[in-house]
Amino acid sequence: MLQVWVATSATAKKQFPESFHQKGSMIPPEYRVLELKFWSVNTKPISMKEKKGVEGNFYQILPSEVKTDNGGVRDDFGIHKDANVPGSMGCIVLTPERFQGFEKEVTQLAKEGKDSIPLFVTYS
Repeated sequence: MLQVWVATSATAKKQFPESFHQKGSMIPPEYRVLELKFWSVNTKPISMKEKKGVEGNFYQILPSEVKTDNGGVRDDFGIHKDANVPGSMGCIVLTPERFQGFEKEVTQLAKEGKDSIPLFVTYS
């Protein structure tokens, strides 16, 4: 089943066309990453309760390092609650309410034996 989650990636100053080639900017859409068919999200979270800006579970996005079609090198992506200011340093962040729904879905998938789920990134 396809699930659509409205989220944020980067901060307002880093949200502009082609910014995803730069560190700290939006996560690049998969069609702009060399040799990437889709991103993959681990269904087992990493606890980052003490990490400012995350302050809860972090769902790692793989591959952990990629090169964009314009030569940018990007790394360390994840999905987490937006616990800081609106936005992130390249991760995908959800409001606390949306993140709660995301975690419920992902937890169920993990219980069903799924180690990861595909992720497709689009911008509007």
